[in-house]
Formats: sequence, C-alpha cells, structure tokens
Amino acid sequence: MNTIDETLTNNTLTDNTLTAGTLDNHKSRSYISLQWKLTFLLTLLMLTACILMYFFISRSAVSGMDGLQDYMIQLDPQDGENPITLNVNPLAMFPQLEEEVQNTKNQFMLQSILATGIIILLSSLCTYFITRKTLGPLQKLNQEVRHIQVQNLSTQLAVPASKDEIAQLTSSFNEMLTRLDNAFKAQKQFSASAAHELRTPLAVLQTNLEVFQKKTDPDSSEYKQLFSMIQAQTARLSHLVETLLDMTNLKSIPRSDQVILDELIEEVFCDLDPVAERAGITLVQENKSKETASPSTVTGSYVLLYRAVYNLVENAIKYNRAGGMVTVTLKHGDPQSSDSQSSQITVLVKDTGIGISSENQEKIFAPFFRIDKSRSRAMGGAGLGLALVDSIAREHGGTVKVVESSEKGSTIGLTLPVGQ
Repeated sequence: MNTIDETLTNNTLTDNTLTAGTLDNHKSRSYISLQWKLTFLLTLLMLTACILMYFFISRSAVSGMDGLQDYMIQLDPQDGENPITLNVNPLAMFPQLEEEVQNTKNQFMLQSILATGIIILLSSLCTYFITRKTLGPLQKLNQEVRHIQVQNLSTQLAVPASKDEIAQLTSSFNEMLTRLDNAFKAQKQFSASAAHELRTPLAVLQTNLEVFQKKTDPDSSEYKQLFSMIQAQTARLSHLVETLLDMTNLKSIPRSDQVILDELIEEVFCDLDPVAERAGITLVQENKSKETASPSTVTGSYVLLYRAVYNLVENAIKYNRAGGMVTVTLKHGDPQSSDSQSSQITVLVKDTGIGISSENQEKIFAPFFRIDKSRSRAMGGAGLGLALVDSIAREHGGTVKVVESSEKGSTIGLTLPVGQ
C-alpha cells in the first residue's frame, strides 16, 4: 500500500510539474490581445475607407481644376442675330494662373493626406480606449477564471449587469462550475466508498492471516476454514472490481443491437431460476407487449440491458420475503400513466418484499448505498447493482426509478426508448 501511495504521489507531482511547465511555456509565448486585434482591424478598415475617400475626392477636385484650362464664352447680340461662341484659354490670358493652379493642387493633396492621417490616428486612439472599456468585463472574467481551482469550484463569478454576451458567458461558466463541482464531489464520494469497500475484505484477510500465523500447530479444519475465508473474500473483491470496471467501460460498449425485451426477460429468468428456487421465490413474467401492436424492441447493447434487467430481478429476489414472488411486466409509455401510445417502453419489476421508504427511493440508485448494510454484505452485495442499472439506463437515454412501494412490496421501472 505504501508503494502504491508513493507511486500516486510521484505521479501527482509529475502531473503538477508538467502542468506548471505548460503554463509557464504558455505565458512565455508572445500573443496579441483581443483589444489590440480589434484596434488593428478597425484602424485598417478606417485606413481603407479614408484612402478610397481621398482617391475619389482628390480625383474629382483635380479634374475640376484641370477644367479651368478651357472656357467657352457665349455672346448674345441684342440685334437678334445668332449668338457668338468663343473658346477662351485662361492660361493663355493669365500665364501665372497655371502655376497657381498647380500650387493649389499640391496644397490640396498635402492637406488631404494630413487630414486623413490625423483622422486615422484619432480614430485608432478612440478605438483603443473604447475597446479597452468594452472588454473590461471580459478581462475581469479572465482574471477570476484564472483563480478557479479544484478546491474552489463552488465559487460563483459575479455576473455583469450589462445583459450582453459577456453576461451570458459568465452565467454559462457558473453553470459549468456547478456541474463540475457536483461531478468532482460525486467522484470523490465514489472513490472514498470504493476504497472503503476494497479495504474491508483486505482487512479481514490480513487479520485472519495474522491470527493463523500465530498458531503453532494448526489442524486441517483450521486450514479449511482459512481457505474458505480467503475464497469468500477474494470472490467478494473480484465481484467488486468487476462491477467497477463495468461501470467505467459503459461508454465503450456499442449500443446498436435490436433487443427484444420479451426474449431478454426469459433469458434472465432462466439464469436466475436456481437462485430464486433456493430462496423460495416464484418468478412470473407478464408480457403485456403481446396484447398491443406496439413492439417490445429497443435499440441498445444486449449485454448491458441484460445486466440491467438481471440486477433488478436479482435485487428483487434478494430483498424479498420467504415464499414471495417477483413479477416482471412490459408496459408501453409512462409506467405511472394509462397512456400506452408512446415512444417508450418500461420493464416493471415487482417484488413482495418489505418496501422502500420514501426518503430512500432515490438514494438506492447511488453507488455503495445500502438500506440494510449487514444484510447486503451477508448476501455478497457491494451496493453497486442498482447504481449500474441507473448508469446503463442513462447510457440508453432512459431512466430507472421506484414506481411504487409499500409494506407489501416495491415496483421498480426501467424505462427505455423504443427502437428506431
């Protein structure tokens, strides 16, 4: 155990070192902030617009100035004769006019360039400070997110009152933090419970071996008792580890089989019939799917759905009364509704046990939860059977819940979408 702890510690330190190195490398890289990017893009846009405006306005002004070279004068005689048109060249009449026109054009172009530059500079500065103020909440959000660690996932960030995209992003991030916090808490609780379940049989093995080691001359019956204890505890460990692996590998199993639930239930009954017979329990299958035209076929993994129904029926056998009964029924639609026209089908598993209290009806699907711990361990249970059923149901887009429960027994419904 110490070696394992040291290995885990070293791996954790290595991961932390790698993470810190990655962050340092990321920080050392040069990057352009969003504020500078927006400023650059808007400046480029304004520069393009000003150049186009300068080009068209300058061309128009220069063309107008060049038009001064030719003037047409029309004289209207008062005696009714035809008007006389004269073409006059002002440059010929005023030689200094050409130089003045050229100076005016040069001055106009220079002033236009200076005005364009000043406009672009002032616009860029305004854009920089406006984007800085606009992106202020985003920078604040960035600083707050940097301080979020595993230890403070429950921290909620302040949502800006601007009611814009940044406020929506902050709200979405808070919702993500809540989901992560719940997931980490569930994982931590699951790991602690799994460690406790694994430690118990290991402690029993270690204690019995130490006691046996102190015996000077053990006889054959003591050897047999020791071997029986080791076999029982190793079987318990194997069952627990196998169930834990099943729960972690659910997503990797294909779910494309066309599963006929009637046949699946018959197979489960066949496999559990010896267990029910030893416990004095009668298994009954009421297949109501044959009474309707709706099929009892679902799309999913036959292996996983078999395991789910098997666990429900096995659980009903274990926690039943002597001479009791377990009844499995197929019903289309919501198990608590009379509507049979639905895209869902429910496997109802009813027993004649002592029932489940209302405060425990949701807890029984949590990993390692037991109503009667001593009885569960005496039967070899690890508290993972119904938790595995819940995980399988979720993976298939369905649900599992306690439909009804009383002192006369309980009914658990596994609801699945009908095969498409």
